[in-house]
Amino acid sequence: MRRLPALLLLLLSAGCAESPPPDRYLQWSTTPQAAGVAQYQQFLDSKGLGGVAPMRSLLRSARPWRECKASEFAIPPRALWPNLLPTLRALEDLRSAGLVDSNRVASGYRDAALNRCAGGAARSRHVQNNALDFDLPASPANVARLCEYWRSKGPALKLGLGFYTDTKIHLDTSGFRTWGSDHSRRTSLCKL
Repeated sequence: MRRLPALLLLLLSAGCAESPPPDRYLQWSTTPQAAGVAQYQQFLDSKGLGGVAPMRSLLRSARPWRECKASEFAIPPRALWPNLLPTLRALEDLRSAGLVDSNRVASGYRDAALNRCAGGAARSRHVQNNALDFDLPASPANVARLCEYWRSKGPALKLGLGFYTDTKIHLDTSGFRTWGSDHSRRTSLCKL
């Protein structure tokens, strides 16, 4: 009989538990900064690439957006929209091969100020809307498979593959190259 009041108290207190955090993308999408989202989606749809990754993932600006006092999401200038198309095609191929999860895009376009604050390279392809960063599940097999893809298909795709760590990667289509944590080829996890 004593257990019933305790169970009742537990059930009642469960309703008072802290609610989940609000969806930051949905909140952002109601701001003036999000005014071009529908047009950007229509542009990608018209090129047959609108479903490669969710818009909420493609518009993520940079991992350290809070530290940089920037918005978590950003729409690239319209003139830069076509720059992402080759990278999205590569992403579609990587996703189809089971090498990346397009829902795990960690960052895409960022303006020059955010790029500097985030530690991006001076000629970062993120500033040109031609790069995406991803989070990979930790596994040496994931890195090996990704490197093999880069070796075999990278030259034709002009695939740039960078490794910040073995779980944080960069992908662009601005030239066949690879690099590692110090932004040089010698620290890349893909050895030729």
